[in-house]
Amino acid sequence: GQKDLEKKLIRTVGLPADRFGEDALRMLRALRLSSELDFAIEHETQEAIAKNAHLMEKISAERVRDEFIKIIMSNNPAIAMELSARLGLLKFISPEFEKGIGVEQNKAHAYTVWEHLLRSLNHAAAKKFPLHVRTAALFHDIAKPHTKSFKGDTATFYGHEVVGSRITRKALEDLRFPKEIADKVVKLVRWHMFF
Repeated sequence: GQKDLEKKLIRTVGLPADRFGEDALRMLRALRLSSELDFAIEHETQEAIAKNAHLMEKISAERVRDEFIKIIMSNNPAIAMELSARLGLLKFISPEFEKGIGVEQNKAHAYTVWEHLLRSLNHAAAKKFPLHVRTAALFHDIAKPHTKSFKGDTATFYGHEVVGSRITRKALEDLRFPKEIADKVVKLVRWHMFF
C-alpha cells in the first residue's frame, strides 16, 4: 500500500475480481479516486473493471449518483468520465453519453461531441463552479447525436438544446437526483447558460 501511494497508483487489496464481486460500486469508486487524487489505476485493476462492468447492473441508482456527484465535483472529472467510457461503466451513469463518442461536429468545433462534453466539464471544474453548473456542462450537448443532420463542415444540430433538456431530465431522474438540482441543470441545458 505504501509503495502504491508513492507511485500514485490505485489497486485493489487482493484479486480485483473478488473485490468487485463483493461490491461492484468499487469499480466506479476507483475511477472517482483517480480523478480526485490524480492517481493512475493499476493495469490488472483496469482489466478487471472492464471484465466485471456488468456487475454494476445490481447497484442502486442512488449509489451510482453519489459516486457520479463526487466525480463531477473533483478537480479533474474528465479523467474518470473518460475511463468510465473506456472500461464499460459509462452506460451505468447514462447510456446517452455513449451515443456522443466519435460523433463529429461541424467546422465550428474541433472535437467530437463526447470530447467537447469532457472539456466543458473540466472547464467548469477549473472555474470551481457548483454541482448544477458542472452537471449542465457535461450534459449541454447530449442530444447532438439525436439531432445531427448532414456531415462534415455542414453538420447541423437544430433543436439539440430542447431535446437535450428532455434527455437530461430523464437521465437525472434515473439517477435519482434531487428535483431542485435537476430543475437547475435542465434549465441551463435548455438555454445553454452554464458559462
